[in-house]
Amino acid sequence: MAADAKGNDAGRIRFAPDGALYFAPLPKSGSGPKPPTDCGVKGVAPSGYTPMGYVDEGGVTITPSISSDPVKVWQSAVPVLYNVKEASFQVKATLLETNLATTELFFGAEWKPAMERGSDGSERPIKDTWRLDLSSTPELSEISLVVDWSQGAVQYRAVIERAMISDRGAIQLQRAEAGKFELTIEALDASGRLGYVLTNDAIKDGAVLPGEKFQADLSQETVKQGGEVHVTGKGAKPNAPITVTTGDPKLVADAGNASPNGAFDIRVTVAPDAPLKGFTISASDGEHSAQAGTLTVEAKAQTV
Repeated sequence: MAADAKGNDAGRIRFAPDGALYFAPLPKSGSGPKPPTDCGVKGVAPSGYTPMGYVDEGGVTITPSISSDPVKVWQSAVPVLYNVKEASFQVKATLLETNLATTELFFGAEWKPAMERGSDGSERPIKDTWRLDLSSTPELSEISLVVDWSQGAVQYRAVIERAMISDRGAIQLQRAEAGKFELTIEALDASGRLGYVLTNDAIKDGAVLPGEKFQADLSQETVKQGGEVHVTGKGAKPNAPITVTTGDPKLVADAGNASPNGAFDIRVTVAPDAPLKGFTISASDGEHSAQAGTLTVEAKAQTV
């Protein structure tokens, strides 16, 4: 699908039907896990990160924000410049699973074995019981956060190297509705960065339909000697050179490239003395390949 005359391209519309949140606690000293530098494998946590489980149907809200102040001057009724006042990168989600990650992040404390004092005065753990102490002077812990979302083969990943939980919602305990842990996470400065976004989407090279596979087809299955046929296809790398293989020098394919949205149309010219038989025609963009089909060359019409 290509852009129309107005520049509109439905192939660039993206949804997020699948996704995940991952986090890793950052130690007060020493180095934590290495933040990911690629999109990774869908559904697989980056090394050193822990999945945060199901998110409610509202999904994840990502808010990059820049606050600025106008610079006003005597000579103009409008600002002549805007100066950056502050910047932020915020992630907000409501987690549904009651697990170690969600509860410790929500309450801002660690689960530890519950202890009791015995008759001899010594403390001993209470069987099958855990305790989470809420401090009156809590310490804020740093985490690293990864947000994945995808549609078919198109993947996106937002990485916040340093972050803290800035706000927590209330838990409602109800008979017919699951408990929810609402968290707002704010990015901290990390060597001049708030975070970064990774994708395998062809943002700069053109539209790629999510999950579209490389395909090739023949415009016709038979051709006369001296005629021509076209190999068409889609799902190629945007703007990539397309190589059409015919298996015989009497069938010559033109040079050509895929369009920005991965479609292609390559002409194959059949020599007047091409062998009368079937040829397997295939196409490749250098990374993917597919058979277009079998092309049967028939005798050219005899002139009287």
